[in-house]
Amino acid sequence: MVLLAIPLEMVSGVIRERTVNRSQATGEVARAHAGAQTMTGPVLHVPYTETFRRTVVVDVNKDTKREDTVVVARVLTVFPRRLDTRSRLATETRWRGIFPVTVYTSHHETAGRFVWPGVAPTEVGGQIKLGQPRIMMGVSDLRGLQSAPLLRLGGKALTVSASPASQKLPLPLAAPLAVELLEEGAPLDFTLAVDLAGTGQIAWVPLAEDNRVSLTSAWPHPSFGGDFLPRERVVDDAGFTASWSVPSLSTQAQQQFLSQGREPNGHVDQLSVSLENPVDVYRLSDRATKYGMMFIVLTFAAFFVLEMVKRWRIHPMQYLMIGAALVLFFLLLLSLSEHLAFAAAYGVASAACIGLLSHYLRHVLGSWRAGLGMSGMLVALYGVLYGILVSEDNALMMGSLLLFGVLAAIMVATRRLDWYGVMRSDTQPADTPVVAGD
Repeated sequence: MVLLAIPLEMVSGVIRERTVNRSQATGEVARAHAGAQTMTGPVLHVPYTETFRRTVVVDVNKDTKREDTVVVARVLTVFPRRLDTRSRLATETRWRGIFPVTVYTSHHETAGRFVWPGVAPTEVGGQIKLGQPRIMMGVSDLRGLQSAPLLRLGGKALTVSASPASQKLPLPLAAPLAVELLEEGAPLDFTLAVDLAGTGQIAWVPLAEDNRVSLTSAWPHPSFGGDFLPRERVVDDAGFTASWSVPSLSTQAQQQFLSQGREPNGHVDQLSVSLENPVDVYRLSDRATKYGMMFIVLTFAAFFVLEMVKRWRIHPMQYLMIGAALVLFFLLLLSLSEHLAFAAAYGVASAACIGLLSHYLRHVLGSWRAGLGMSGMLVALYGVLYGILVSEDNALMMGSLLLFGVLAAIMVATRRLDWYGVMRSDTQPADTPVVAGD
């Protein structure tokens, strides 16, 4: 059994290597296309200065003082009162060698509103002077922009360009607007249209007081993640629709976003959708290999019990070859599943191993009936293993029932067996008939 654990671990190593290769292929496609995208903003970014006079004591003994003019530069970040985003997403499969990678193109239309709160001086007699206000936004991979975002404020188009290098917020896109538009308490309604490409995942950061996002796609296997699940979702073979509603009271995204100037790698709340293939052949192959030793033990246990009950004689070398065929099944499953659907790959690999073992056991046991009986047992074991693999939620229950059933069968089959007599007896090997044409 220990000898078979070594090649089984080698198969697991091959699975890990292929998983790494697939990740590298996904990374290569993402570098050429665009990576996973996270949309942030827009936010209103307003630099300003406060000028005030401060009395400074020059000489305490002479009670000499002077008046200095102090200018303090600050920035006020205003988050939207509301953001309503409607998105459509289309997927496409790109290939890097034998590895499929899901990429997407998306169209986003956002309507929102800012309300300028005004800036009050913090010092007595202070005077506020506003700098150049900008509406700033960001996507995590700018290569995914298929065209310049279309931003309109009050029906007037604004020019979106790269953000100034001096700004500290992680928002690479900015659109300047006139200072005269900032009236305290006055609403600033805007619309934003973005065409964006990416790979694997798309996410939004809920920075507004009231955040609403709706997404429609023909992809039938979405995986909803992030910090918020959709309030409503419909998933079927034709695709999915999902909608989120996140008030600012439910998230710390605004505070987390502002702290990114000090902690660039800090977490920011988001809502996301991953476009993953639900049938991950490497994950399924890895799970199958983890059950491999149990599979081999059950097979050998059945052989051993029948050897005792039927007075068969199976040489340890024959056990080793049977075990090698069982281990080879997992390597066949991995290699075939890279080119076929997993169910088809499993069927071909299991049929090949069952056929090989059926032919081999026919000669080892000297009987077609015995060989077919053992093959039937293998068919049942392979069937149960497939059920465990495809039913992840019920895998523990099915595995437990399988072990209990095998133990019960062994106990029933050997309930009248004289183990002392079996161990003392010198059982003769079964006569192996010569089959014509062999």
